[in-house]
Amino acid sequence: MDGRELENVTEIRIPFRDIDMHGHMHNAAYYAHAEAALSSLWRHRPHVVNEPSYLVRRSACVYHRGLRYDEPARLTVNVAKVGGSSISFVVKVEARGQLAAEVEVVWVAVDPQRHTPLPLPTATREWLAAYSV
Repeated sequence: MDGRELENVTEIRIPFRDIDMHGHMHNAAYYAHAEAALSSLWRHRPHVVNEPSYLVRRSACVYHRGLRYDEPARLTVNVAKVGGSSISFVVKVEARGQLAAEVEVVWVAVDPQRHTPLPLPTATREWLAAYSV
């Protein structure tokens, strides 16, 4: 793996706290782990003067199979679309070579005080291109 692959890949083991009464990972836990993987990638973004704030505009998850306690999982964050002020991320959750879930998270760049949309900074837009699918 090169450094860029490491930035957008997070490996975890499913903790007991995330297991529901049926023995599978609770639905909300997929979002929590996807957000953690996205946060891990976001730490590597370029420095931008007067960076906008980012708010979640939308999120959705397609479940393919339930993950179980202590099962190893690999979360891969990619960029599905970059708009004028928005970014659509897709987080693939895989375990044992099978797709378990796909989480979509859409962020919008906003003015930190007014919460009105702002254009994505050029440096951020160029950095995101490396993760586009």
